[in-house]
Amino acid sequence: MSCTSTRVEDAMDKVKGGMSDLDVKMEDLRAALEQEIEDINRGREKLEQDRLRFAEESKRIHKVMNESEQVRLNVGGKQFTTTLTTLRNAPSPSLFNAMFSGRHDLKPDKNGCYFIDRDGRHFHDILNYLRDGSFLCPKETVDFKYLLELKSEAEYYGLCGLVAKIDRYPYAMTRVVRAAQLNTTDSWMYEDGQDEIVFSVDRECQLLGAGLCGTEGGFTVELELLEVAHDDFSAEVTSITDVAQSFTKADGSLLRMFFDGPAKLLPGKFYMLSALIKGSESSCCEDCMDSVVASGVRVTFHVWESPNGTNELRGQFPELYVRVLN
Repeated sequence: MSCTSTRVEDAMDKVKGGMSDLDVKMEDLRAALEQEIEDINRGREKLEQDRLRFAEESKRIHKVMNESEQVRLNVGGKQFTTTLTTLRNAPSPSLFNAMFSGRHDLKPDKNGCYFIDRDGRHFHDILNYLRDGSFLCPKETVDFKYLLELKSEAEYYGLCGLVAKIDRYPYAMTRVVRAAQLNTTDSWMYEDGQDEIVFSVDRECQLLGAGLCGTEGGFTVELELLEVAHDDFSAEVTSITDVAQSFTKADGSLLRMFFDGPAKLLPGKFYMLSALIKGSESSCCEDCMDSVVASGVRVTFHVWESPNGTNELRGQFPELYVRVLN
């Protein structure tokens, strides 16, 4: 056989091998294409199912929204009349938003009421909060037992905003009295800056506010709670909360200031209360203790001289107000 014939045969073998490889690749490509078509079809089926479910849910919601807005509720045997708009006022995770969204097939009783198995004594305050977002309860005459019961109801209904408003009230409050006496004879001028104390706690609790010494005439207090560095009390870690309030002589020798909400205190951290006082002279607390145990929490007051010249033994803060949970 000539060299030319050999080369031709080799070339033909290569072509045949190449064609065989091409057939394999074409078969793989065809299988991949068929799988992709199958995936697309399954995706279309799922989209169609989702569309039908969405359409059905929209019909239910539309039906609910187009019914009379008036709703009657039976809460623990007490009946209330309100509107869908009111019940939907609270943001998620409100139970009412979920109940009357149209996603659930609710059936009223024979009297046309939707039954809720909770204490109806508290529900008028729940409804008033839903109507305008307010919760008004005078601190001087508040029934703290009722307040705690109402908080439990608000938590059940998922009304986080109402829970926060209730927490602003000084229920379950413990007085941490650190001053042995109030010096109401000598007056104290607040001209050089803030009056400050540094303290820590040995278990988690909440700080509601602080007591201050009374004023001879009148003053305004800017009270701030800070977390400070454990090795340098002059170094601020973060500002936690603050409040401002004005007082007169008529408010008495012990003035109570409360923050807008409870501030969490944790063991192992150091906190500073700073009071910037503007106005007339005041009295001063003296012979303050460096450690006080109240309701199972130990509050330790650390050595610190404030810009106003007071220290851990005397100054403007005769007591703190804490809430110990659990």
